[in-house]
Amino acid sequence: MLGEDQDFDSVVTEEKPPVALIIFVLCITVLLGPSLLVWIIRGVGFAAQCAPGPDLCRGMTLGGGLRDALSLAWGISTDLLLVMVLATIAAVACFAARRPLSGTLCLLLLPLITPVLPMLAVLVSKFDGCDINADGIGNCTLWGAQMGRSFHVAATIPDMIYGLVPYSVAIALMIGLLGWFLARPKTPAPPPIHATARIRRFGDEEL
Repeated sequence: MLGEDQDFDSVVTEEKPPVALIIFVLCITVLLGPSLLVWIIRGVGFAAQCAPGPDLCRGMTLGGGLRDALSLAWGISTDLLLVMVLATIAAVACFAARRPLSGTLCLLLLPLITPVLPMLAVLVSKFDGCDINADGIGNCTLWGAQMGRSFHVAATIPDMIYGLVPYSVAIALMIGLLGWFLARPKTPAPPPIHATARIRRFGDEEL
């Protein structure tokens, strides 16, 4: 019975996801979850065949949900320190799982994808008479809701990306090189030769 319990415990332990994978999934969820929510709401508009405009989308105030989702996405994607910290943690988790290429891609792509996804959602939701600008002048009404600042932030994203790319690439190169050295597989050491085998080999040479 004791042996069976030990086998069962070992099987359960092996089936648990590694800590590095859990940390990686949490970082990705925090960074990209709000942006995916934005696109889910926008996808509902596509599915309902609602053209962007001030009128309701088949009786739904879909613009209010899109505005709130955009506000959440901008709160994360425009916080450069938070984005870089979470991207670095995700990369380190990949390095700990001995996936250096995935870790390097995390540092290169996550800081860019996080703000670009909601920006694209705003661009495909624009319509005539709905102007977005970095100064926040004007107010668009989309599907029965005033979008306010949630649309105007998209105009500031290109400049933010241009300023972020050099730092993102530099950090990716530094941490990526370090990760390649730490994550590369180590060659196993040769097994030690037993003392008696050494003595016997020495005796055979004399004979």
